[in-house]
Amino acid sequence: MTVTTITKKLLRRTLYTTASAAMTALSIVIAASCDKAEERFSDRPCYFMFRADYHNTHILARVLNNPGLFVNVKTQNRQGVRYLMVSAPFDIPAEDKEVALTTEIENRYSYTLGANNSLITGCSVTNEWRAYDGQCPYCLDNHSTTFFPLTWAEGSNGQAVRCNNCKRTYNLNYGASADGHRLVEYRVRFDGRVLTVSN
Repeated sequence: MTVTTITKKLLRRTLYTTASAAMTALSIVIAASCDKAEERFSDRPCYFMFRADYHNTHILARVLNNPGLFVNVKTQNRQGVRYLMVSAPFDIPAEDKEVALTTEIENRYSYTLGANNSLITGCSVTNEWRAYDGQCPYCLDNHSTTFFPLTWAEGSNGQAVRCNNCKRTYNLNYGASADGHRLVEYRVRFDGRVLTVSN
């Protein structure tokens, strides 16, 4: 065997070993990042659907395309009609505060808005759609009831919510409090026509 042949074999073996190690490391990184993404979302029951194609001028359709805007959504049934009740830390038109869901498609689904009929949804300043339970996660985990509503934090421009029970403030853009407690977060899908929030 010549020196050139031996050098080629060693080079091939080194490249193969290096490529195998790189692929293994990449697989570990991908698996770890998938686990972290899964940990971000809650497994608490949640299902909400909003037909933006039926209500294309409604505030819910608009906040998803405006980074830094969030609204609180609740549902209510009155005389057999389901209504969305929407509140925000900014002025919204009267017709956006309450909207009747009157089509068969909208009324076909059973809505579960987190721990106590309240979702906070919108678009973060990093242009990510976000949906959070409207209840304080710290208080939900440490008390036996499910009524710890989050309210808009003063002076936050609608970018934060506060729990009046434990006094924690949560940043809506990143989903956490200053001491590291994460909001209960749900998956958001929006194809331009239908907004779906689920676990």
